[in-house]
Amino acid sequence: MRVLKFGGTSVANSERFMRVADIIENNARQGQVATVLSAPAKITNHLVAMIEKTVAGQDVITNMLDAQQIFADLLQGLSVDQPGFDYSRLKSFVEQEFAYLKHVLHGISLLGQCPDSVNAAIISRGEKLSIAIMESVFQARGYGVTVINPVAMLLAHGHYLESTVDIAESTRRLIELDIPKDHVILMAGFTAGNDKGELVVLGRNGSDYSAAVLAACLRADSCEIWTDVDGVYTCDPRSVPSAKLLKSMSYQEAMELSYFGAKVLHPRTIAPIAQFQIPCLIKNTSNPQAPGTLISRESGDDRYPVKGITNLNNMAMINVSGPGMKGMVGMAAGFSL
Repeated sequence: MRVLKFGGTSVANSERFMRVADIIENNARQGQVATVLSAPAKITNHLVAMIEKTVAGQDVITNMLDAQQIFADLLQGLSVDQPGFDYSRLKSFVEQEFAYLKHVLHGISLLGQCPDSVNAAIISRGEKLSIAIMESVFQARGYGVTVINPVAMLLAHGHYLESTVDIAESTRRLIELDIPKDHVILMAGFTAGNDKGELVVLGRNGSDYSAAVLAACLRADSCEIWTDVDGVYTCDPRSVPSAKLLKSMSYQEAMELSYFGAKVLHPRTIAPIAQFQIPCLIKNTSNPQAPGTLISRESGDDRYPVKGITNLNNMAMINVSGPGMKGMVGMAAGFSL
């Protein structure tokens, strides 16, 4: 079993969606795979903006229309590119989701605030739609599909908008599923369920974490994060054209880089796969033949004296010093921002 995860840019339009389906299908021929999907690019940002604007009493029509157009273009393209794609059913499903969204936003406008539980339900709609669309693509290709419901299968603790998955309990739930060996497995990223059965989210850009958790629960042979770059670079190639691609790195190195600004991985992705020694491969959806970067327990690529350079924006460091501070207990408590 392998787990594949595709981010928002990988499913941003019909052409890329079809490429992702091809990658999943090619991998499924080599053995069963479970796939985690993000929302199409820009969708979650539109959903967040709609909540914020509604609370502020502002018009959301531009964000609403833009989000609807992304899905309209996606479905229209797939109806042309994928024979047998059930366009009518998916169009109706998307319309129902946006009708629900408008209804909930109206309630938020009356209330003047958005409870965190409602916020989580809204900002996770994109992942739900990605899975429904991909399921239809594979059904059109003649595959059996099993969709894992993360709200029922992944138990998480914490805040509605930043929960952490209980891997032990989630593993127990998942191993009880009787999934046919020839089925394509799909699961929406970013979401889980709390002990009340309510939907919670795993923090912004949390689909990487979803994939790592699923890989840990299934004791997968590997976890592959498919994104829009060839792997992990020594620094951001968009800022430094001479950045070098790393062939491999250790879990610890990847964790350090992700926590200090590297965008290719969500900071919480590494812990679940490191716990169970599951190799993680970073691959490019647009360049699937590229080797990518392998993250494992091994020390990693040692061709360069510095493994990586990252940056954190909008940060400030304040240094407070003085002779009267030496040996004084509790000085830090006197400062706040």
